[in-house]
Amino acid sequence: MVEEKSLRRIFVDMILYKDEYIAIYIKEPGEDSEKLNLPEELCGYKTISRLDKPVGGLLALAAPNSSSKLKDVEFHKEYIAVVSGTMETAQGSMLDFLYHDKRNNKTFPVKRMRNGVKEASLEYQVLGVNERHNLSLVKIVLGTGRTHQIRVQFASRKHPLYGDGKYGSRFKGLPALCCRRIEFIHPIKNSPMVFEITPEGEPWNLFI
Repeated sequence: MVEEKSLRRIFVDMILYKDEYIAIYIKEPGEDSEKLNLPEELCGYKTISRLDKPVGGLLALAAPNSSSKLKDVEFHKEYIAVVSGTMETAQGSMLDFLYHDKRNNKTFPVKRMRNGVKEASLEYQVLGVNERHNLSLVKIVLGTGRTHQIRVQFASRKHPLYGDGKYGSRFKGLPALCCRRIEFIHPIKNSPMVFEITPEGEPWNLFI
């Protein structure tokens, strides 16, 4: 089970980068992207690249009065997840129509477009397999950013994320999903910025 405090215990410094315009912060699984309990050094900083509440990992924050300078910045994210079973192919893509039920905060795949339905796409690559525990470690790049997208798309193919009881995992807790890499062009310095972390502890350590 991925505990809410796991990433904070693992990463000594939760602030990977900070300047007068932007900061890169490590969000804990279970934290609300819009209601972060930020350290004093980030007082006044606001989220500009949100993550679903159960998801941990890298988050971009705008410094006070700098949001307008960052509105056109494209943040490219890479996720890793631990999923149940062995994927049918070592790499591939997924394309689905998803409907999010706001009342119950749950997303469902549907067969065709209708009111409230959105197209969802992603690409994945298998990084490792643990045959003993019947789990796979996968890298994921999103083509779209839908609510619960990664969780639903893998679960609908009988590969729920480890710990994601909401979408079918037999392990209960928080989904083993981490935004491990973020890259962008700094809007003021015009320089490429790349940040990457590696989660540790269970279940990530099953693939060492």
